[in-house]
Amino acid sequence: MHKTNKIDEEALNAIRQSNADKAVIVAYGAMIPQAALSALPWWNLHFSVLPEWRGATPLQHSMMHDTGIGISVFELDSGLDTGPLISQLPLSFLENETAGEALIRFAENGSNLLIRALEENPEPMIQKGSSSLAPKITRLDAKINFEENAADLIRFIRAANPEPMAWAIQNGEPIRIIFASATTSSLDSGKLRGVGEIYKSDDNEIMVQCGDKSSLRLELVQPAGKRETVATDWWNGLKGTAKFD
Repeated sequence: MHKTNKIDEEALNAIRQSNADKAVIVAYGAMIPQAALSALPWWNLHFSVLPEWRGATPLQHSMMHDTGIGISVFELDSGLDTGPLISQLPLSFLENETAGEALIRFAENGSNLLIRALEENPEPMIQKGSSSLAPKITRLDAKINFEENAADLIRFIRAANPEPMAWAIQNGEPIRIIFASATTSSLDSGKLRGVGEIYKSDDNEIMVQCGDKSSLRLELVQPAGKRETVATDWWNGLKGTAKFD
């Protein structure tokens, strides 16, 4: 094993002198230079079912979009996650699982898949099907648009946890939405509410009105400069009506 943050000439010499049959990387976060690719085959563990979600944050994008969920072992080439497939394992997300929690579970499955592939050394296969990109999710990307459907937003909030964390603006201040969930409450659906309006349901759940006449339940929030708190405690500290901008 060789630990490095950059494959420079020193790292490349170490790789060449290792007499290894293959190089294996996981979540390296950068393109491997051609000189290193030419030295020996490189295998990578990727957290989606390729060719869906090529790029930096495949697990988060598969959670947001509910497609391409699983892991792939593939051989690197000069493209962005375009190399031939060695092995794949479709998976699913657990109910209310965040991206951070799923990553631990997927990594455990991935290590087993990788070890099995190294033992069996299957013939690589060309990637087939429609491809999609999974660019890094920035803080700006993580701002919640409550015009969207609640089910989509719940997946979005889970996918952004722990990084960069979904957020919104309330009363001119940013607030992190740590966790939200679907609701089984008997909502006071007869009332007309604006998108982004925050209210307490008949079952005393803190709700947000979303697009398509849907609502999500706030569970954990973190106001600016404060610790995370349960949504009911945060709500009790508000005065008057509340709305996300």
